[in-house]
Amino acid sequence: DEDVPAHPVSYLYELQIRRTVQNLGLGKRLMTIIELLSIKLRMKKCMLTVFRSNEAAMGFYVRRKYVVDECSPSNFEGGEECDYEILSKSS
Repeated sequence: DEDVPAHPVSYLYELQIRRTVQNLGLGKRLMTIIELLSIKLRMKKCMLTVFRSNEAAMGFYVRRKYVVDECSPSNFEGGEECDYEILSKSS
């Protein structure tokens, strides 16, 4: 099945931090926990979806060394019309 990853990955479906408590380190702490769990469980990488229009979130993940994954829609014909990217970071 082409929708099933060839190797084990962790996938973060949503991470939402209320604006009033952003920039306090909560997101960073949560991502660290997810990344450490992924290593402990021998996942090959952490993956997540982020809206292209959410520049703050995109910057947050890029600072944490996430990159556009090979399976992200932007890597395929017509994918530039998608409003999101799939990012990943090797564990």
